[in-house]
Amino acid sequence: MTNGISESTLYVGLYLPGEESPTTAALLKLERNNLQESGHLAYGLGYLERPAALALNPLHLPLQRDTFRLPARLLRDGGALPLSIKDALPDAWGLRVLANELGGRLPSEREQLLLTNEDRIGAMVFSASREMPPPAELPHHELAQLADAVRRLQYDMEIPPPLKRLLLRGGSLGGARPKASFTHEHALWLAKFPAAGDPLDIQTLEATALGLAMRCGIQVPQFMTLPVGRGETAFLSRRFDRFGQDAQQRLHYLSASALLDIPYESSAGSYVEFARVIRRLSLRPGADLKELFRRMLFNLLIDNTDDHLKNHGMLWAGQDRYVLSPAFDVVPQLTNLGYQMLSIDGTTQESSLALAVQSAAHFDLSADQASALIREMAGIVYGQWWLHAKLNEVPDALRKRLQSCFERQKEIIGAGKFAY
Repeated sequence: MTNGISESTLYVGLYLPGEESPTTAALLKLERNNLQESGHLAYGLGYLERPAALALNPLHLPLQRDTFRLPARLLRDGGALPLSIKDALPDAWGLRVLANELGGRLPSEREQLLLTNEDRIGAMVFSASREMPPPAELPHHELAQLADAVRRLQYDMEIPPPLKRLLLRGGSLGGARPKASFTHEHALWLAKFPAAGDPLDIQTLEATALGLAMRCGIQVPQFMTLPVGRGETAFLSRRFDRFGQDAQQRLHYLSASALLDIPYESSAGSYVEFARVIRRLSLRPGADLKELFRRMLFNLLIDNTDDHLKNHGMLWAGQDRYVLSPAFDVVPQLTNLGYQMLSIDGTTQESSLALAVQSAAHFDLSADQASALIREMAGIVYGQWWLHAKLNEVPDALRKRLQSCFERQKEIIGAGKFAY
């Protein structure tokens, strides 16, 4: 390094349709000049000639022979790394796992990408050379072992090397809550565990919410809860981006953040803008638009304000088209703040059913159809939540909080205007 200038190179690979090992797709070069970062990204010519070649992002990094120039940006503003690549970075929990593995040192973004190829969402992998990392075998360990490793990390206890290896497989997974990869019936699942100091059983709460979502006609992954000892519960959901024998095939996934090219931490973007992307990319735009509208209503009804752009996404579906992924990370926040992380129409963050109806045309729905959908879903959420809470063994204290939250939420979102 001289004069505050440094360069780094990273090869980007993809699991192409029907293949069980990754193919080198592109070369990413980044240059740091003091507090700024710029770069270039180029697809390999051999990759472009492959009939099955996929774009890293069909809207912002389409397949082309020309090199993409990544404009200089301040590091404090996120640097030059494209949001399509940032999708692959671990979040708070993954960073904590990686820092533990590195003796307390926080890894650079390049290190994060290289260390988390095994279980990240979607089909992207990264390498320091043209040779891509080999496919990872399914993890084989007990849920109780995973829970013990998670607990030890959270409480700064010594972690035996075998447990460290278990944790590292979860370092690629997004979100802030403790989680790890888990194998069940030859399929890859995501296991979420209690966080240190949790006053509530978030795992049973998430299972309750997904059960209600399914009753409301929303597509969700297969899920369940299992005890992990000490009176604690784990929430498990089957990975929707993995399939084939021993889950060796991967589906390319892009978050709404990457598709809209908007950082998920910002308050920019909206359900309406995401609907426009769906209209352009979806293999089944009519169905996906109505599905997104249902999810928007559901988040309003249950007080899920954590509906940011990384909590929505699309999966590759063939014919250069995508479909809306199953819903995930759908949990009542129990705060009744009256605003959404993702705006309904881009004008306000307000949680409002009336505003949702005003936006219905963007989802190919009339105002009357939207109002009827609200009445239907409100009846399910507010009339059946207690049954799902009981089925998932939600503790009594949490049930009372949920009931109180829903009563307040009805008023906040204006459910009374729709005869509910």
